[in-house]
Amino acid sequence: MLSVACPSADSCPGWTDWKTYKAKNGVNLGGWLELERVFYPEWWDSVAPDAADEWTLCESLGAECSRVLENHYATYITTSDIDKVAAVGVEILRIPVTYAAFIEVPGSQLYHGSQLAYLREITEYAISEYNMRIILGLHSLPGGVNMLDIGEALGHDDWFYNQTNLDYSYQAVEAVLDWISDASKPEAFTFSPINEASDNIAGFGTPDTLTNNGTVWVVEYVRGAIDRVKKKLPCLPIMMQDCFMGEEHWSPYFGECDNVAMDVHIYYFAAAGIYSQYVPVAICGQAEGTVGDGKLPIFVGEWALQVLYNNSFAMREEIFNTQRYAWYKYLHGGTFWSIKHNSIAPVDGEGLQRDYWSYEGLLDEGVITPWDDNEVYCE
Repeated sequence: MLSVACPSADSCPGWTDWKTYKAKNGVNLGGWLELERVFYPEWWDSVAPDAADEWTLCESLGAECSRVLENHYATYITTSDIDKVAAVGVEILRIPVTYAAFIEVPGSQLYHGSQLAYLREITEYAISEYNMRIILGLHSLPGGVNMLDIGEALGHDDWFYNQTNLDYSYQAVEAVLDWISDASKPEAFTFSPINEASDNIAGFGTPDTLTNNGTVWVVEYVRGAIDRVKKKLPCLPIMMQDCFMGEEHWSPYFGECDNVAMDVHIYYFAAAGIYSQYVPVAICGQAEGTVGDGKLPIFVGEWALQVLYNNSFAMREEIFNTQRYAWYKYLHGGTFWSIKHNSIAPVDGEGLQRDYWSYEGLLDEGVITPWDDNEVYCE
């Protein structure tokens, strides 16, 4: 087994060194191997209209869950989608996956099927054809990490302070590492072991999302994941989602040799007082201020175009280009959320949510174009 005391570009050639690597263009493959009603409400209503989340969708479908989800996995994301985003320069994919893709947990209603076969097909294609890098993330953990549909199921937060669920989580981590090890180019991957965890849901999306005990529990889990990475794939970077706490909250817990980057999620649809015409200035200032204490490289794992007030079709291109530019200039790039988004919920101003959250839709409308080195959006 390779022994790497402290991963670096020299000791781990070909692997992503987040201290130096920056991505100009990236996108999430959300809604594919983790299901959220918001992505496809019309399809959802056609298969399980009373289900609020993936857990109850599979529960209500019973034996039909396998057929419905296998068809979804096979058709929602294909190599044609990868070709489409590659054409405008996408170089990194963030792929959120439920733990059920990797392990079976007793009592869990999340489906365990052929997810990994589809994941292998798409990632191998993206890597071999376009030299893309992949951030592979456990979007949920056994027991539920945040009471939300994305954490396992609505109302579930038994991941916290539960040794049994922690043990299952480590089983999932080890299964992820085995899966990455079997890739033709494991060096293309970064592993994200947790997403938007919260043991104080009233404070979700703010620095109050975790209690002090919650922070301790998350650190214990992530450090355990790091230990397993060091034993199995010592050059594999870890990307820790910051749970809206900021880089400075976490940096004291990790050293340079832990090979950790920080994933922050920046959205303006819930930002007080944010109007579309004022967003570009706010973006540049926030990007510069997100650096924290500078100890951990920072990547914007999720961002989109919807703002709180006065959404405007005409402003979408400037808001997209400004965010893409700012995340690259001040941080280490980002991945738009998400490649497809068909929400028909209204927004303040013009259009529907899908007009501000669908990468492919924005491509089709000419809002997204390739990166232009001559364009400057933050002075």
